[in-house]
Amino acid sequence: MFKIDLNHLGGQILLATPSMNNSIFKDTVIFICSHSEDGAMGIIINKPLKALSFSSICKDLKIKDQIFLDLPILFGGPVENNRGVVLHSQDYSAEKETIECTSTLSMTASFSIISDLARGLGPKNALLALGYAGWAPGQLESELASNCWMFGKLDDTEIFSINFEKKWSNSLKNSGVEPSKISSNFGSA
Repeated sequence: MFKIDLNHLGGQILLATPSMNNSIFKDTVIFICSHSEDGAMGIIINKPLKALSFSSICKDLKIKDQIFLDLPILFGGPVENNRGVVLHSQDYSAEKETIECTSTLSMTASFSIISDLARGLGPKNALLALGYAGWAPGQLESELASNCWMFGKLDDTEIFSINFEKKWSNSLKNSGVEPSKISSNFGSA
Protein backbone atom coordinates (compact mmCIF):
# COMPACT_ATOMS: atom_id res chain seq x y z
CA MET A 1 0.00 0.00 0.00
CA PHE A 2 1.07 3.62 -0.30
CA LYS A 3 0.97 6.50 2.20
CA ILE A 4 -1.50 9.35 1.88
CA ASP A 5 -1.16 12.70 3.64
CA LEU A 6 -4.77 13.45 4.62
CA ASN A 7 -3.90 17.14 4.98
CA HIS A 8 -2.84 17.40 1.32
CA LEU A 9 -5.09 15.34 -0.93
CA GLY A 10 -4.53 17.34 -4.13
CA GLY A 11 -3.34 15.04 -6.91
CA GLN A 12 -4.78 11.91 -5.30
CA ILE A 13 -7.17 9.45 -6.92
CA LEU A 14 -10.42 8.69 -5.08
CA LEU A 15 -12.46 5.60 -5.83
CA ALA A 16 -16.08 5.26 -4.79
CA THR A 17 -16.58 2.32 -2.47
CA PRO A 18 -19.56 -0.04 -2.80
CA SER A 19 -21.31 2.06 -0.12
CA MET A 20 -21.78 4.66 -2.90
CA ASN A 21 -23.51 2.21 -5.27
CA ASN A 22 -26.91 3.89 -4.86
CA SER A 23 -25.65 7.33 -5.82
CA ILE A 24 -24.41 9.16 -8.90
CA PHE A 25 -20.90 8.36 -7.69
CA LYS A 26 -21.23 4.59 -8.25
CA ASP A 27 -17.89 3.23 -9.54
CA THR A 28 -16.45 6.72 -9.99
CA VAL A 29 -12.80 7.59 -10.19
CA ILE A 30 -12.07 11.17 -9.10
CA PHE A 31 -8.85 13.09 -9.57
CA ILE A 32 -8.54 15.58 -6.69
CA CYS A 33 -7.43 18.88 -8.24
CA SER A 34 -7.23 20.87 -5.03
CA HIS A 35 -7.65 20.35 -1.30
CA SER A 36 -7.29 22.86 1.52
CA GLU A 37 -8.95 23.94 4.74
CA ASP A 38 -11.56 25.62 2.48
CA GLY A 39 -12.66 22.28 0.99
CA ALA A 40 -11.80 20.12 -1.99
CA MET A 41 -12.46 20.00 -5.72
CA GLY A 42 -12.06 17.08 -8.09
CA ILE A 43 -13.05 15.80 -11.51
CA ILE A 44 -14.68 12.46 -12.26
CA ILE A 45 -12.41 10.96 -14.92
CA ASN A 46 -14.30 7.82 -15.93
CA LYS A 47 -17.86 8.85 -16.84
CA PRO A 48 -18.11 9.88 -20.52
CA LEU A 49 -21.16 11.81 -21.72
CA LYS A 50 -21.77 9.90 -24.94
CA ALA A 51 -24.44 12.32 -26.20
CA LEU A 52 -21.95 15.20 -26.42
CA SER A 53 -18.98 15.78 -28.68
CA PHE A 54 -16.15 18.29 -28.56
CA SER A 55 -17.23 19.69 -31.92
CA SER A 56 -20.80 20.26 -30.66
CA ILE A 57 -19.47 22.13 -27.64
CA CYS A 58 -17.28 24.27 -29.90
CA LYS A 59 -20.30 24.99 -32.08
CA ASP A 60 -22.35 26.01 -29.01
CA LEU A 61 -19.49 28.28 -27.90
CA LYS A 62 -19.21 29.73 -31.43
CA ILE A 63 -15.58 28.66 -31.81
CA LYS A 64 -14.64 28.70 -35.47
CA ASP A 65 -11.64 27.41 -37.40
CA GLN A 66 -11.40 24.26 -35.34
CA ILE A 67 -9.31 21.22 -36.16
CA PHE A 68 -10.80 17.76 -35.75
CA LEU A 69 -10.26 16.70 -32.17
CA ASP A 70 -11.87 13.53 -30.86
CA LEU A 71 -11.84 14.66 -27.25
CA PRO A 72 -14.39 12.82 -25.11
CA ILE A 73 -16.64 14.90 -22.85
CA LEU A 74 -16.94 13.64 -19.28
CA PHE A 75 -19.46 14.08 -16.49
CA GLY A 76 -17.03 15.79 -14.12
CA GLY A 77 -19.42 15.96 -11.18
CA PRO A 78 -22.69 17.46 -9.99
CA VAL A 79 -21.39 20.97 -9.21
CA GLU A 80 -21.71 23.59 -11.97
CA ASN A 81 -22.35 20.87 -14.54
CA ASN A 82 -22.62 23.41 -17.36
CA ARG A 83 -19.04 24.60 -16.75
CA GLY A 84 -16.12 23.11 -18.67
CA VAL A 85 -13.15 21.97 -16.60
CA VAL A 86 -10.03 20.63 -18.31
CA LEU A 87 -7.52 18.36 -16.56
CA HIS A 88 -4.36 18.48 -18.66
CA SER A 89 -0.65 17.97 -18.99
CA GLN A 90 1.57 20.86 -17.92
CA ASP A 91 2.61 21.81 -21.44
CA TYR A 92 -0.19 24.40 -21.37
CA SER A 93 -0.89 27.31 -19.05
CA ALA A 94 -3.38 30.14 -19.10
CA GLU A 95 -1.81 32.75 -16.84
CA LYS A 96 -4.42 33.36 -14.13
CA GLU A 97 -6.71 30.46 -14.98
CA THR A 98 -4.51 27.37 -14.64
CA ILE A 99 -4.03 25.60 -11.31
CA GLU A 100 -1.08 23.24 -10.87
CA CYS A 101 -2.41 19.99 -9.37
CA THR A 102 0.77 17.88 -9.39
CA SER A 103 4.23 18.20 -10.88
CA THR A 104 2.82 16.88 -14.20
CA LEU A 105 -0.89 17.79 -14.21
CA SER A 106 -2.85 21.04 -14.18
CA MET A 107 -6.47 22.09 -14.31
CA THR A 108 -7.90 25.00 -16.27
CA ALA A 109 -11.55 26.09 -16.29
CA SER A 110 -11.85 28.76 -18.96
CA PHE A 111 -13.08 29.47 -22.45
CA SER A 112 -9.49 30.04 -23.57
CA ILE A 113 -8.36 26.43 -23.10
CA ILE A 114 -11.37 25.07 -24.98
CA SER A 115 -10.70 27.55 -27.78
CA ASP A 116 -7.01 26.65 -27.82
CA LEU A 117 -7.80 22.91 -27.89
CA ALA A 118 -10.13 23.50 -30.83
CA ARG A 119 -7.36 25.28 -32.72
CA GLY A 120 -4.69 22.69 -31.96
CA LEU A 121 -2.90 25.00 -29.51
CA GLY A 122 -3.90 23.24 -26.30
CA PRO A 123 -2.08 20.71 -24.13
CA LYS A 124 -0.89 17.38 -25.50
CA ASN A 125 -3.07 15.46 -23.04
CA ALA A 126 -6.45 16.66 -21.84
CA LEU A 127 -9.77 15.53 -20.40
CA LEU A 128 -12.72 17.91 -20.75
CA ALA A 129 -15.36 17.53 -18.06
CA LEU A 130 -18.63 19.31 -17.55
CA GLY A 131 -19.01 20.03 -13.86
CA TYR A 132 -16.91 18.91 -10.95
CA ALA A 133 -17.13 17.25 -7.54
CA GLY A 134 -16.84 19.67 -4.65
CA TRP A 135 -16.64 19.28 -0.90
CA ALA A 136 -17.16 21.89 1.82
CA PRO A 137 -14.51 22.25 4.56
CA GLY A 138 -14.14 18.92 6.37
CA GLN A 139 -16.74 17.16 4.18
CA LEU A 140 -14.28 15.02 2.20
CA GLU A 141 -12.44 14.04 5.37
CA SER A 142 -15.78 13.02 6.92
CA GLU A 143 -16.70 10.96 3.85
CA LEU A 144 -13.30 9.26 3.96
CA ALA A 145 -13.84 8.41 7.65
CA SER A 146 -17.27 6.98 6.73
CA ASN A 147 -15.65 4.75 4.08
CA CYS A 148 -17.42 6.37 1.13
CA TRP A 149 -14.10 6.65 -0.69
CA MET A 150 -10.85 4.76 -0.91
CA PHE A 151 -7.59 5.82 -2.50
CA GLY A 152 -6.43 4.46 -5.79
CA LYS A 153 -3.43 4.94 -8.01
CA LEU A 154 -3.19 5.82 -11.70
CA ASP A 155 -0.26 7.16 -13.66
CA ASP A 156 -0.77 10.05 -16.09
CA THR A 157 -1.17 7.72 -19.09
CA GLU A 158 -3.99 5.88 -17.29
CA ILE A 159 -5.61 9.14 -16.18
CA PHE A 160 -5.83 10.31 -19.81
CA SER A 161 -6.80 6.88 -21.14
CA ILE A 162 -10.16 6.63 -22.90
CA ASN A 163 -10.61 3.11 -21.52
CA PHE A 164 -13.03 4.60 -18.99
CA GLU A 165 -14.68 1.37 -17.84
CA LYS A 166 -11.32 -0.02 -16.64
CA LYS A 167 -10.08 2.98 -14.63
CA TRP A 168 -11.75 1.98 -11.34
CA SER A 169 -10.47 -1.62 -11.36
CA ASN A 170 -7.04 -0.66 -12.74
CA SER A 171 -6.64 1.97 -10.03
CA LEU A 172 -7.42 -0.64 -7.37
CA LYS A 173 -4.99 -3.13 -8.88
CA ASN A 174 -2.27 -0.45 -9.05
CA SER A 175 -2.86 0.09 -5.33
CA GLY A 176 -2.35 -3.60 -4.59
CA VAL A 177 -6.05 -4.44 -4.15
CA GLU A 178 -7.83 -7.07 -6.22
CA PRO A 179 -11.22 -5.61 -7.29
CA SER A 180 -13.01 -8.94 -6.66
CA LYS A 181 -11.96 -8.69 -2.98
CA ILE A 182 -13.96 -5.48 -2.40
CA SER A 183 -17.07 -6.41 -0.45
CA SER A 184 -20.46 -4.88 -1.13
CA ASN A 185 -20.68 -4.60 2.67
CA PHE A 186 -17.74 -2.19 2.68
CA GLY A 187 -17.88 -0.07 5.82
CA SER A 188 -16.32 0.55 9.18
CA ALA A 189 -16.02 -1.97 11.98
